[in-house]
Amino acid sequence: MDNLSSILPPVKRHWLPALLTFSSVIGGGALYLLTAAPTYQSSVRLSVEDPEVSVSEIGQALTRAPGRFSNSTDPMATQAELVKSERVLTSALLQEAGARQIQPDKLPDVWALRKDLEVTVVPATNILEITHRNPNAKLTASLLNRIAGEVVAQSAEDIRLEASSVRQFLEQQIPQERSKLKATEALEMKFRQENGIVNVEAQTTKLLDNISEIQTQERTIAGQLQEARTRDALLRKTTGFETPELAFTASRIGQDQELADLKTRLLEIQTQVIQARAKFQDSHPQVQGLVQQRDDINNLYTKRLRQFLPASDALPAALEAKDDLSQDLISRYVLNTVEGSALANHLSLLEKNRQFLQAQIATIPERRQMLAGLERDRTEAQSNLDVLQKKLQEARIAEAQLLSNVRIIGLADEPTEPSSPKMPVVMVLATAAASVLASSVILLLESLNNTVRSAREVESSTDAQVLGILPRQSGRLLLGGGDLPLEAFLNSPTVVEPHRRLLKNIELRGAQNGNCRILVVSSTVEGEGKSDVVARLAGVSAMLSRRTLVIDADLLSPRQSDLLGAASPLGLTQVVNGTVLFDEAVQPTAIENLHVLSCGEMVNRPSTVIESKQMEQLLQTAAKHYELVLIDTPPVGASSDAITMGQHANGVLFVVRPNLTVKESMVAAMSNLNDNSIAVAGIVVNETRELPRMAPSSGLRIGQSKDPKLLGSDQFMSRS
Repeated sequence: MDNLSSILPPVKRHWLPALLTFSSVIGGGALYLLTAAPTYQSSVRLSVEDPEVSVSEIGQALTRAPGRFSNSTDPMATQAELVKSERVLTSALLQEAGARQIQPDKLPDVWALRKDLEVTVVPATNILEITHRNPNAKLTASLLNRIAGEVVAQSAEDIRLEASSVRQFLEQQIPQERSKLKATEALEMKFRQENGIVNVEAQTTKLLDNISEIQTQERTIAGQLQEARTRDALLRKTTGFETPELAFTASRIGQDQELADLKTRLLEIQTQVIQARAKFQDSHPQVQGLVQQRDDINNLYTKRLRQFLPASDALPAALEAKDDLSQDLISRYVLNTVEGSALANHLSLLEKNRQFLQAQIATIPERRQMLAGLERDRTEAQSNLDVLQKKLQEARIAEAQLLSNVRIIGLADEPTEPSSPKMPVVMVLATAAASVLASSVILLLESLNNTVRSAREVESSTDAQVLGILPRQSGRLLLGGGDLPLEAFLNSPTVVEPHRRLLKNIELRGAQNGNCRILVVSSTVEGEGKSDVVARLAGVSAMLSRRTLVIDADLLSPRQSDLLGAASPLGLTQVVNGTVLFDEAVQPTAIENLHVLSCGEMVNRPSTVIESKQMEQLLQTAAKHYELVLIDTPPVGASSDAITMGQHANGVLFVVRPNLTVKESMVAAMSNLNDNSIAVAGIVVNETRELPRMAPSSGLRIGQSKDPKLLGSDQFMSRS
């Protein structure tokens, strides 16, 4: 249905030239029927490419039509040309001459036969139909059967020769492939032996497990080493020795009995020296003797102490540890130090082992890649050898079977009636040709038409999105004009639903782009129905409980007063000039939630109204009180008002009409909007006819409802 709806409009526009073309071609066909001479025609059918007749794949491949080894050729077309080859036709003519026992020159020559011979492919099949036309009916059928038999015989001979050629080639290739396989196997074996590879995956897994185990041991040893170092610091602080060597020396000194005895004697002599000095002078022999004895004992003590200390170390003041607690702490200090050193050595050894294993793993990808290449070469060589051996057996079978890729499925019968001219065929062909030419005329004329024809063409010509397509409807139903009640428009689903869909698309696009509260509606030229679209869209918006305001800013050709029934003379120009307030100029309509601000009094310079600061303030006020504000502006091709208003609005809704809007003008208008940074909310394809202007004395208008239920909405909505 969509295709039909797209075809019918061009046909309606160009039916007369198409009809003249169609009639001329049909007349030519009738003239041919009156002047053509009768001929006889017969045909024979050949089935081409039947691979299942062979038990081998090569046999099946060879029985396909000629041209099978080239992707750029058509096998059926190649076979058709072989049917008309000089070899086939010459052999068929010789056989016919022998069967009739006449000289070959009594029959048509090869070139004449080829001229009267037609080979066609039956659509969607592998069947060739050979047709021959000749004034002699018996000769026509006989020659066709001779040609078909010769095609079958020569096809079988060609296939046998080709299978023999394939067999000889394979017999030469197989030894080479076998040698290549042995070479690749030897290379793979040598590589495995040199690198000690049995199973790469298993060896890799083993190395990873070893590394994981070493890392676990490293974490354990590191923890133990940290504990040992903590104990070492506590014992060093408790014992007061900075090194375990000093602590060990102090332990040995404290346990040496000789040092203890010398220290006791030294203390006794020191006491005696003090007592002697209390009685005598230092020069007294007794004092000097005791001092000499003290020095000798001190020298012996120092000499004994040096046996426990390195010669370079100074003698500490208090080095010995005599009590059991000190001895125990020193022992723990020394043992903890030794244990920490052992743990550090163990940790270093584990780290070296882990680095060694990681270095081995680092080489595995390279070895694996090299091994994979060798395995791939071996597998490829083995596969090639297997394929060649299999194909060799198939070639031998195909050569022995004597197959043919062609078989006769229907012999030619002697025709009893002339084949041409046939009135039904000629007329069908004439009708087809007439239809094609008539269609070509329509397409040519349509291509010369530079107007917009569909929504798809609108989107392809511009970057804007088509938000709605308003179908062609009766003008009386669109806005409830004439004798129909006001509800006729809003109560008709076939009319309302396209406008509702348009409104939803506008709201959705507004939600995506931030806001779409104020929309300027314009078009390219007059007659595209922008004012009607504004009125209908506003009516649907108000019906859906959205507070809607229509502003008639088309000061060149205002229509909203007539369309929406604005009886008051107050309007846009008075509000901008400051003579009336916005609330006083806005008028309610018979549709609840719908208000209209008509153009007001006509002015000599309408651009001053649109460009004024008061216009911008008016739009800001409207946006505060209404959910949707639709501004009807003059066409872009006639005025720049749409560009000016678009600077203060959330977008411009562009209206086009198929078969009226010139494509170049539409593209230029859209480019003008884009060049001025005016956001285009979308395009409306309006296929409805523009409603005629309604005189004040004409029938029921939008603002004049006789239904008391609709008159209750005359009160202007409260201002928030």
